[in-house]
Amino acid sequence: MIKKILGLAPSKEINGLGYIPSPIGRRFGVDKVSGFKATDFGGKKYTGAKMVLVLCTEERYFKMANGKLFSTGNNVQETMVPLMHLVNAGFDFDVVTPSGKAAVLEEWSVPIKDEAVLKFRSENQSKFNQPLSLKKLVAEKELNQESDYIALFLPGGHGSMVGLPHDENVGELIRWIETSKRFMVAVCHGPAAMIAKDKQNKPNPYKGYKMVAFPDKFDKQSPSLGYLPGQLTWFQCEELEKEGIQIINEKITGATHIDRKLISGDSPKACDELGKITVDALFKELHIN
Repeated sequence: MIKKILGLAPSKEINGLGYIPSPIGRRFGVDKVSGFKATDFGGKKYTGAKMVLVLCTEERYFKMANGKLFSTGNNVQETMVPLMHLVNAGFDFDVVTPSGKAAVLEEWSVPIKDEAVLKFRSENQSKFNQPLSLKKLVAEKELNQESDYIALFLPGGHGSMVGLPHDENVGELIRWIETSKRFMVAVCHGPAAMIAKDKQNKPNPYKGYKMVAFPDKFDKQSPSLGYLPGQLTWFQCEELEKEGIQIINEKITGATHIDRKLISGDSPKACDELGKITVDALFKELHIN
């Protein structure tokens, strides 16, 4: 009762089974306006066929250690803002989910006063409603050297920790991106998908890489703010470290990092910069001067 009065109790989802963050949790963890700042990249624009593949979750609920369901998905700001920069730079994108079911977005994470983000989402919502099937892409051997996909984007949101890290096809996709020397772009909890094992259970292709991500210690503190309705059953940075991937940040500062073709951001605060440095990296790769 006291937590509810103080705004620290997670809210029951309307017409749903789970919980969304408390009012205090949303105040600290959800921006009403994103950090997006439009740029024309010095007048440069890509006009070719190379695209970005966006791996989204199709799972709504994350079961906490206490049995409560957290209503999640992919964070709207973390999904849209980097893509807005990529589209402004001339790149198109496809959305893919494990089975081709609609991508799930955290509706409570919408930056409600950010007209640019709201407009971009509205214009591209059909891609999230009717995504590609990763299972089909793998079965039909579409992930090959001739593919037009130049990068894989792993947006954040705790939904990235549900389903994706335990899907062999996700493991195949992650390995293909690294071994074919394509770009991997990941933010916040998106890196959780990188622990997925491929069908041969080979060592993680990103072993030895360094990156930034959402620190586990803040996830462990989240229930005290009512952001999560209970403790997580596992923590992404711990699991990434077990795979030989070094997490180099302990705080949330909006940090980004580039290690070879792995480009990472630590939180929603990083998304504006993440989009810009990704465009710069792709321009350099494609010799766009």
